[in-house]
Amino acid sequence: MTDAIRRHRHFLMGLFIAAAAFLYLAHIGSYHLIELDEGRYHRVAMEMVLSGDYLTPHFDYMPYFEKPIFQYWITALSMELFGFKEFTGRILPALTGLGNVFLAFWLGRTMYGRRAGILAAIIVATSALHLIVASIGVMDMALTFFIDACLVSFYVFERTENKKYLLIFYAAMGFGMLTKGLIAIVFPVGILFWYALLSKRPRLFLKLFYLPGIALFLVIAMPWYYLVCQKNPDFFYFFFIREHFLRFATKMHERFHPWYYFVPVLIAGLMPWTGFLATFFSKDGIFRKPGSLRHKQDLLLSLWAGLIYVFYSISDSKLPTYILPCWLPLSVLLAASLERCRQKGRWLGHSFLINAILCLLFTAAGIVYLMHTDFLTVADFLTHGGLLIASLLIGTLAAAWVWHRKRDFFSVLVILSVTAYGFGLGAHQVQGQIHDHQTAYTVSQDIRALHVPDSTPIIMYGSFMPGLVYYLDRPIAAGNFMGELEFGIHHTDRTGMYYGSQDLYDRWNSEEPAVIVVQPKYRDEALRVLGSAPAQRFDVEDYTVLLNRAAAGGDKR
Repeated sequence: MTDAIRRHRHFLMGLFIAAAAFLYLAHIGSYHLIELDEGRYHRVAMEMVLSGDYLTPHFDYMPYFEKPIFQYWITALSMELFGFKEFTGRILPALTGLGNVFLAFWLGRTMYGRRAGILAAIIVATSALHLIVASIGVMDMALTFFIDACLVSFYVFERTENKKYLLIFYAAMGFGMLTKGLIAIVFPVGILFWYALLSKRPRLFLKLFYLPGIALFLVIAMPWYYLVCQKNPDFFYFFFIREHFLRFATKMHERFHPWYYFVPVLIAGLMPWTGFLATFFSKDGIFRKPGSLRHKQDLLLSLWAGLIYVFYSISDSKLPTYILPCWLPLSVLLAASLERCRQKGRWLGHSFLINAILCLLFTAAGIVYLMHTDFLTVADFLTHGGLLIASLLIGTLAAAWVWHRKRDFFSVLVILSVTAYGFGLGAHQVQGQIHDHQTAYTVSQDIRALHVPDSTPIIMYGSFMPGLVYYLDRPIAAGNFMGELEFGIHHTDRTGMYYGSQDLYDRWNSEEPAVIVVQPKYRDEALRVLGSAPAQRFDVEDYTVLLNRAAAGGDKR
């Protein structure tokens, strides 16, 4: 089999590229925008196109400065080309996710050889968290790609001394700065500082300061920041102080979780390869017996994954997507470990057994979890997740049988790779169902059917559903809740964008129409504030829509 693969390696590489492209691109227009982030980021880009203002981001017709501009620009450009489609905001995450796959191949091949590079690419391409984030219109995947590109290009520079890779390093950092701010500088520079220090090569870190590269970074990143600060004097404090330092050090965004929060994220997010982490702890593994593998390679990858993991673990603001930049170094280390397994002809650390058990537990845990949430019904999971379940069960059993009968390590890896690909395709099917259950699309269409005049306020009470603004293409006011709209509400001359309790009571009980959208957990509170029963009410998914007498009287259905 190995000889046949060598003879057809170009064809197989083309097949791998096509399969990876299909896995990351084919599905991105097949489901609605999931709340909360997709609706918000799509709408910011949409308002850019509608207003022609590509400098100051706006959401709900108010200034919105929580994130920089790059992904908005790419989404807006996609909307200019393809129209206001749901997939336009997923183009950059999908392409940068695909880019991470090829960066993993490049780094794995450079560090440990071609086989390790191919396996690293397969692990990145088919791991659960990487696949999911690449399918959602959020900024974490693009940031991950630019951080990965920084560190990969610097390592290649270290090997070759070719300064064009330093230019790539600084270009990637510049685009990362435009994607999510200072973190795109902190991670690459901080990791390389400790890498140079712990490898006792301080001069290596000094080589990073390459004036043409620094100039390139400034040309890419600084013009927008300068112009937006000139036009919006409050931007600097809000973005750099509030959204960087205060977000990290405080619980202001209510995303506080304990220090071990990312342990289950890591275990579930690396599926279906998680069990092979056990190879790291084997007495014959690459850490305890590196063999021909150079120590500095393991050091760089360990610092890369470890420092990012620790940084976010001690932060007071945590989301699962934050540790995605750990995926590429972990995948390369896993690939190197498995290549060592192949060379020795055995499984290190009983990792195959551990991985098989985790695959089975993952399927069972998914079903149990869904039974206690409203994201997706068990019936939907079994109907649309059949490929995911079959891939894990059949693939795991087939790999075990081949290993037991033939002890052919390469054949087992091929089976596991096909299993992981089927897992990825099945994960997209489940993800599509979750999107369509956690979207503003359904409630927006029911509100649209009411033919609510533009002069009638639609008010979200207690929380905010950004997708309503996108799907209805009209302002949505906030009631007794500001959240991320606080800055915009206080920096706009638009009236009627926020209603306190007295404002809501007065509007609701007047002769002026009002429509309230509220989640069930805030519904009783909203009814107490309004003071009188709605003239019309209907429930859509996880939201209730309330109309006062004036609004219900104008219903033309």
